[in-house]
Amino acid sequence: MKKILSLLLSLFFLTQLTGASLVDSLQNEIKIGNSLYQEGNYEDALEHYLKVVDNQYKNSNLYYNIGNTYYKLEELGNAILWYERALLLSPNNADIRHNLAFVNQELEDKIDHLPQLFITGWYHSFSQLFNSKQWAIVSIITAFLLVGSILGYLFIRHKVSQRLFISLAIISLILFIFSTYFSYHQINSRIKKPQAIVMSSIITGKSTPDEKGTDLFVIHEGLKVTITDQLNDWVEIQLPNGEKGWVNYQAVEKI
Repeated sequence: MKKILSLLLSLFFLTQLTGASLVDSLQNEIKIGNSLYQEGNYEDALEHYLKVVDNQYKNSNLYYNIGNTYYKLEELGNAILWYERALLLSPNNADIRHNLAFVNQELEDKIDHLPQLFITGWYHSFSQLFNSKQWAIVSIITAFLLVGSILGYLFIRHKVSQRLFISLAIISLILFIFSTYFSYHQINSRIKKPQAIVMSSIITGKSTPDEKGTDLFVIHEGLKVTITDQLNDWVEIQLPNGEKGWVNYQAVEKI
C-alpha cells in the first residue's frame, strides 16, 4: 500500500513539474516572439507565437500579438481572425477593439449590418460584457449569494436585516438567471452558428452547395460572416446584411 501511495505521489509531483516546465517554456517562446517582433522580424516572431498556440495555450494578449504580426505581414484576413479570437477571451479590451476597427477600415467589402431594435442592441452589448467563462463565474457567485441571503433571512430574526436579505435574494436571482443564460447562449451560438472570417482573397456565394449554383454575391478577404449550415465541403454563410450563400469551407476560418 505504501509503495502504491509513494508511486501516486511521485506521479503527481512529476505531472506538476512537467506542467510548470511546459508553461515556462511557452512563456519563453512568447518572450522570444516579442523580441523578434520589436526587431521587425515578423515572420520568425509569428513562428514562435504559433508554436505556443499549437500547445493549446489560450491567451488574449498572445492572440492580440498574433493579430498585430499578421497585420505587419499584410495578411488582413488572419489579422482580423486573431483579433476576433482575442476579443472572445477579453471582450472589453480597448486595444483589441481599436486595432480590429482600424483593420476593418481597410477591407474591400463595406456591408451594412441589419438594423437592430434598441432593446436588441442593448441586450447584445450587455451580454458581451464578459465571455462565456466569465459569465459562468458570475453565475456561481450569484448562486452563493442567493443561498446565503435565503439562509440569512431564515435564521436572522431582525426585520430590517430580513428586508435586506430579501432584496439581496431578488437581485442575486435576477443576476443568476441572466448570467447563466448569457453563458449558455454564447457557448450555444458558437456551436450552432459559429462566426468565421473570409480567408480567400475573393469568393463567390452560390445559391446551392456546388459550383453549378447561381452566383449570389462576391466577397473578399477579412469579412466576418456567420456559418448557418454545412454540407460536405460546403458551408452556408450569412453576411452582415442578412444575405446567405454557399461557399467552399476552405474559404473561411472559424473564429
